[in-house]
Amino acid sequence: MSDHKEARPTMEEWAAYIRGETLPEHADWMESLLLEDEEAFSLYMQAMDMEAQGLPLLADPEGFVEQVMQQVDISETTAKPSEQKDKGRHWYEHRLFHYAIAACLTLIFLSAGWFDKLTPGPQQVDAHVSKGSYSDELVKVTTGWLDRMKP
Repeated sequence: MSDHKEARPTMEEWAAYIRGETLPEHADWMESLLLEDEEAFSLYMQAMDMEAQGLPLLADPEGFVEQVMQQVDISETTAKPSEQKDKGRHWYEHRLFHYAIAACLTLIFLSAGWFDKLTPGPQQVDAHVSKGSYSDELVKVTTGWLDRMKP
């Protein structure tokens, strides 16, 4: 196992790799070999097919699902997770509070005229057509506005 470059894994070694029975450093080497060697990848796929054939098949899959679901206990407390989340929250963690703050800030910005400063005024509309795109002008106005806000 110390000289990995010359030896190739056998079908049994690939099967052991698939089952997770190989050493971690040997598994790392095998994974790198999968990316580099097409023949190794082909052997790996054959081993996967052989391992998949060895798995037991369910005679009645729907019945198995029903048995599992009967064993799972779904109580009323786990059926309503949204109510449980809301009980442990503070008033400032609710979504409605955040929406109200956002709406108030929007109204303040609208009344202060901050949004008007982002768009070109009536005297700038004619100059805007010949200068360039609207998005370039908006970026210039926004960066100028942010530069004025810096101390």
